[in-house]
Amino acid sequence: MNGMNWYRRQNIHRKIFIPFFAITLLSTSAFTLYGFLQSSRAIVNEIDKRLLIAALTMEQLLPQDYFSRAVGPDSISDEEFQQNLRRLNLFLKNVDATYLYALYKTDGVYHFIAAADFDFETEYWDVYQQPAPNIYVIEKNWRTYISTTNDPEYGLLRSVVIPYTDKNGRRIIIGADIHAHDIEVLKRRSFFHFLLMGLASFLLSIFFSYIASRTITLPLSRLSSFTRSLAEHDFSTSIRLDPALFPDNEKTKAETALLAYDFDTMQRHLETHIEQLKLTQRARERAESELRIAGQLQSTFLPPPLHPNAFNYHVELQAMMQTAKQAGGDLYDYFALDDTHLLFAVGDVSGKGMPAAIFMSVVVVLLRSAAKQSRDPAEIIHRINNDLAERNESCTFVTLFVGILNTETGGIHFANGGHNPPRLITSQGEVRPLAIATNLVVGVMPEQTFTGEQCTLMPGDSLFLYSDGITEAFNEENALYGASRMDSCLRSLPPACSVTEIVQAVDRDVADFSGQGEQADDITILCLRYAKSHL
Repeated sequence: MNGMNWYRRQNIHRKIFIPFFAITLLSTSAFTLYGFLQSSRAIVNEIDKRLLIAALTMEQLLPQDYFSRAVGPDSISDEEFQQNLRRLNLFLKNVDATYLYALYKTDGVYHFIAAADFDFETEYWDVYQQPAPNIYVIEKNWRTYISTTNDPEYGLLRSVVIPYTDKNGRRIIIGADIHAHDIEVLKRRSFFHFLLMGLASFLLSIFFSYIASRTITLPLSRLSSFTRSLAEHDFSTSIRLDPALFPDNEKTKAETALLAYDFDTMQRHLETHIEQLKLTQRARERAESELRIAGQLQSTFLPPPLHPNAFNYHVELQAMMQTAKQAGGDLYDYFALDDTHLLFAVGDVSGKGMPAAIFMSVVVVLLRSAAKQSRDPAEIIHRINNDLAERNESCTFVTLFVGILNTETGGIHFANGGHNPPRLITSQGEVRPLAIATNLVVGVMPEQTFTGEQCTLMPGDSLFLYSDGITEAFNEENALYGASRMDSCLRSLPPACSVTEIVQAVDRDVADFSGQGEQADDITILCLRYAKSHL
């Protein structure tokens, strides 16, 4: 758990690089070990093949009737044995083996009747005093036997022994050996080769992983530095975003470039409105001036009224926002994705005043930026959450509901980030909460998963979205308005009333309930009706 907490505290560059590092280390180690094991197996197989060839070739290197004549200690002359020894030693050197020999057993004793070794110590008819275990195995089974055997006289050997029967029916054992130490030397050399290749591959992978992660995170770091600097200098016009971050403006598909373009657009709006307000409000107190500026700025982020003939009169939509102060943290937005899809959203930022207003503006910018990248509401909220959670030292969050209406079918794909459940108002006037997953609020923790859901509006059905400024309104006796009263107000309305009348009725009912009580929270309402008739 401590490790995960440490990881969450790292910047995004390290969050990308650390998994790359770990995966590269594990994969390189695994491939290096696998390659070494395969190479070791290939080395042993190659040596066994050479030893088998040496044993099979020995008969052809000796005179044709040599084994038939080797019947006793005096049957082969020393001169002939030495000639054969030199020939076999030359062959032994070419196949890179250590020993090559032929054994004949008589009276329970094994004798060397042909042999080759680099020390020239073996003589004809020498007695094999302590035969290796593999000699007894082949004598018992009488078939080719390959093994690593511990010879009492010659040490640990890799050995191949084959059976041979001469024309007189005598059984002779032919063998070829190599010291196991020589094989280990080859294996160690192979290990070091694979280790060096693995290390080189690891270093190259780490280098390119670092470059790739740096390429991804550098624009985000520059955007973060820009926003901090912009806020620290009161949105000064001297603080400009590097145009290299968005060379193609909104035509690019890179998320960082689109975000940079939206921030630049936001800054230009801020510059225009701040400069206009400074000309007429220099004499006012700084705090009041900032709140008023934020209030005016918020209005620029709100969408214009939806034209009645938008989407071929298939949609009716009315929204309103009434802030508790000059600037608030509530938001709503809607815009066309194409000719048949309308995105709509309602949110509520924690806190009040200027911080909430700025956070609200950032959420609106991120919403439109994310909508350019995806048409999945859950993915849109996921992207907004990750961007807000990065460096969110104030722990400000937003509850957010995002939906996309198909104006041809009435189908709605939506996702909820901790916001109040909307109310579904049927064409017959029935009112019920929309069954949705609550999910976590947006902006608190990165990489949170938000559930995507869907529903279908029938012709004449309406969806009523609101902020908690409605249900948490208080009257002069400090009594709570509550969701039950809101539902009762909605049920009291005739089914034929327009979305404008629905919004006005609820707003008026809250105002009547509150009386002279001070408005404690921002009030936001968005009512959408699917008006298409099925033919």
